[in-house]
Amino acid sequence: MMKFKNSGEKITSENIREFEQKFLLTFPDDYKSFLEKNNGGMPDGDYVFEFFDEVTERINHSVIQEFFTLNTNETDSYDDLESNCTNLWNDEALGQKDLPFALDPGGNYLCMSLNSDDYGTVYLCNHEYDDMETGYLVKSKVADSFSAFLECLSLDAD
Repeated sequence: MMKFKNSGEKITSENIREFEQKFLLTFPDDYKSFLEKNNGGMPDGDYVFEFFDEVTERINHSVIQEFFTLNTNETDSYDDLESNCTNLWNDEALGQKDLPFALDPGGNYLCMSLNSDDYGTVYLCNHEYDDMETGYLVKSKVADSFSAFLECLSLDAD
């Protein structure tokens, strides 16, 4: 079981509902449960995940550096969910239905789709490459859901 350090303050389902209403979004239930239990933070250890990299067109891997926190009173922090969402949406790096929820050590975002066609799917969004069709960051699929993403994480033995 993954343990966290530097998690955000304890939040409630009401805090999550307020965020969802503010941005007209609906989080998957598994992500809501994660926020209520942990509210982000840095994993205690290096948790690795594998994915098919759309940029290099081969299997790649990365590490979770940190999950963003849902802060109820401080929204200017680098690890704050709202700040990261609004910055990436305003810069048009991500679509309004792509929810950045974590970072890897290379500065790439882990995002969850809130679009109806791939709702809940987790992607690694490469911060160095734009998709030629959409203009957004290139997305490489990591898992079908937030729960599946957490299940695919493995503690790096090194």
